Amino acid sequence: MQSEATTTIDLPIAVRVGRLWRLAVQGLCGDVIPAGSPERSLARVVAATSDGARIVIERLPPEVARRKMEIAATIDALSRAGLSYTNPYLRSSSGQHVLPLGAHFWQVSPFLEGAPLPRPAWVWDGWRGESLAHFLVDLRRAAQSLRLPSGAPFSVSAFCSDLLLRIRANRPGLAGSVAAIIEPLLGGWLPADGALEASFCHGDPHPLNVIWSPAGESLRAVIDWEFCGLRPAAYDTALIIGCVGIEEPDALTGPLVREFLQMLRELGHPAASEPALWALVLAIRLAWLSDWLRRGDEEMVALEQRYLTLLVDRRGMLEAAWGCG
Repeated sequence: MQSEATTTIDLPIAVRVGRLWRLAVQGLCGDVIPAGSPERSLARVVAATSDGARIVIERLPPEVARRKMEIAATIDALSRAGLSYTNPYLRSSSGQHVLPLGAHFWQVSPFLEGAPLPRPAWVWDGWRGESLAHFLVDLRRAAQSLRLPSGAPFSVSAFCSDLLLRIRANRPGLAGSVAAIIEPLLGGWLPADGALEASFCHGDPHPLNVIWSPAGESLRAVIDWEFCGLRPAAYDTALIIGCVGIEEPDALTGPLVREFLQMLRELGHPAASEPALWALVLAIRLAWLSDWLRRGDEEMVALEQRYLTLLVDRRGMLEAAWGCG
């Protein structure tokens, strides 16, 4: 048997984990890769149960167990409030979403079949924009009916300020180009903290965190809620737009973004008319730059820098196209 300290999950371990949820695991689906980022857990695997179902088993480090419990409870609450685009984690017989076994913690969710995201062609699909708009509107509606975790909203300005300090200390060669973006963001491009409406957001709803229906043009579920919480109301909207443009800059004014913003307006979501939308797109891309730096991915660092420059250069055109200038 493999040690539970390894980065894989073998069948004996999967059987033991399944018993905690009263599930009879009979085999592993080794050729099936779960959707979402593998970095969200130490290891994960799709397993088949005796009743013909498939589940995703995830191994978690102890230090994230509490946060994973909070996320699972939040998804449950949103699902009960009518948000259909979720895939809630399974509860054990004792009602818990996360349980210890050995040196780690574990969670289990139903496996949802999805269609792979065709990259980069997806950025031109208007129907994906409409689907994502419906998700954001339904999320806003469900969250407003619940008492979800509160507290001070995530400060985009504070993040940008801290990032500049860290880059000056650790990557001084990048400091000049990054400061040329962050300083005007803090100097007026971004509204001051408290000036933007805050609401509960997914925090990372880019299309790779979506399970797209294999049967047609629709969205089955949005996953990877690790960054959910109180943020500027237009945060998720800005993140989605930014993810379109990094794949293909011309798509920033293409059918996906057009249909996305139009549907948000028709459904009454305030993000589509947020004057600071462009600034939020720019600031959120700085978060991606921070992540590429953390990973040491120099190719993506360079790409992100070019993208940030493009967003600044095209500001007027983008704001006019998005109807938020």
